[in-house]
Amino acid sequence: MKVVDLDPVPLLSADEIIRQLADYMARLDRVSDRTLIICEDVTRSTPIAQFFPRFLQFLQSQSRQISVVFALGTHRPMTRTEMLDKLGLSESEAGAIGLFNHNAFDDSQLIEIGEIDGVSVKLNRALAGADLVISMGSVFPHRVVGFSGGAKYLCPGIANTAIIDYTHWKSNLFPGEEIIAKVANPIREILHRVGALAMQKFPATFVSVNFVTLPAGIVGLFAGDLFSSYHKASELSAKFFLKSVEPCENLLAIVDDKSADFWQAAKAVYNCGAIVKDGGTLVVRGKLKEGISSTHGEMIETFGYAIPEKIKSWVDSGQLNNPLVASHMIRVGQHLQRIKVILSAEGISCKTCDRVHLGYRDPATIKESEFDCIVHHATDLILRE
Repeated sequence: MKVVDLDPVPLLSADEIIRQLADYMARLDRVSDRTLIICEDVTRSTPIAQFFPRFLQFLQSQSRQISVVFALGTHRPMTRTEMLDKLGLSESEAGAIGLFNHNAFDDSQLIEIGEIDGVSVKLNRALAGADLVISMGSVFPHRVVGFSGGAKYLCPGIANTAIIDYTHWKSNLFPGEEIIAKVANPIREILHRVGALAMQKFPATFVSVNFVTLPAGIVGLFAGDLFSSYHKASELSAKFFLKSVEPCENLLAIVDDKSADFWQAAKAVYNCGAIVKDGGTLVVRGKLKEGISSTHGEMIETFGYAIPEKIKSWVDSGQLNNPLVASHMIRVGQHLQRIKVILSAEGISCKTCDRVHLGYRDPATIKESEFDCIVHHATDLILRE
C-alpha cells in the first residue's frame, strides 16, 4: 500500500509573518486613509487567525478606515462567527472594522470595469472607495486557473457571475494537464487581464499577499503586486503539492473539513483521478457535512453527474443554464468516463449518491487495507505518474 502525504517542514511563526508583512508595507512608504482587505473564505485553509489581530493593529496605525470583504466567488455566505474565527478577532475587535461577504449575484454591489472577450467584468463596489487593497490567501494547485492566489482573489473572488461563469466554462476547453499546477495558462491570463482592468479603473495601490500553507501551518509568504508574488508563491507551492505516484487500481482520497461539501471535495477527483487505472475506483472520504453543494446542490441533484458530452447537450438545449455548475459537472464527468467515483461521507446519503450518479460507501465499512494507495489532503496534492 502506498500512502501519500505532505512532508513536514519548518513553519513560519506569527512573529516572522508580521515582520515580513510590516517590512513590505513600510517599503510602500504611504499612509492610506481607507484600506480594503480581500480575504479568502472558510473553504480555504490559511490560518489567518494566527497573525491577523496583530496585522490589524499595524494597519490601524496607518489607516483611518479598514474593511474586510470575504472573497466568496459564488460560495455560500459566511456567518458572522465564521468571519470572526477566520480572522481570530473578538466581537469588540471586529467592531472597529467592516466585515462583509461578497455577493456575486447582487448587481448593486458591483461596478463594471470593462470587458474581456465580450464578457462584462464587474468587481465589488468596495474597491472604488479604497486607497490600499490587500488580498490575502494561500496558493494551491487548481484545476480551473492553474494555482490559486494572486488575481484569483479579484476573479472569481469578488467578481460578477458572468466572468466567473466564462472562466470556469472556458477551462473545460483545455485538458486538465494544461491547466492544473501550471503557473501560466490560458485561464490565468484572463485573471491577469482582470487585474490589469482593476488597476486601470481604481486609483488604489494593490498588494497581493500569497501564502504557501501546509496542514500544520504557513511555510512561505510572498507579498508584492498581483502578478510577481503569485509566480513566486506558485513555484514554492509546486514543490510541496506535486507528487509522483505509480498508477493504482483502488485509491482512497481523504479530504479535510475545509471541504464542507462535494463541490469542494471534487478537487480530490481532479487531483488524484489521473493515476487510477481504467476501470479502477476512487473513493472520496470526508465529512462533507453540507452535502453535494451548499449553493448548487439542487441543480446538481436534478441532473446528476454524467459524461461531458451529455452535460454539454443539456447546456446546448437550454436545460442546464448555469455554466458554472455545468463546468464543475464536466470536470467530474471527465473522470467518470474511465473510473468509478464513490463518496463515503457522513453528510451524503446513499440516496443522494444515486441521484447524482456516484457510488456510495458507508464510512464505517472503509478499511484502508483494501486500497492500493491512500492520499491524505487529497484536495491539495496533485498526483502524477
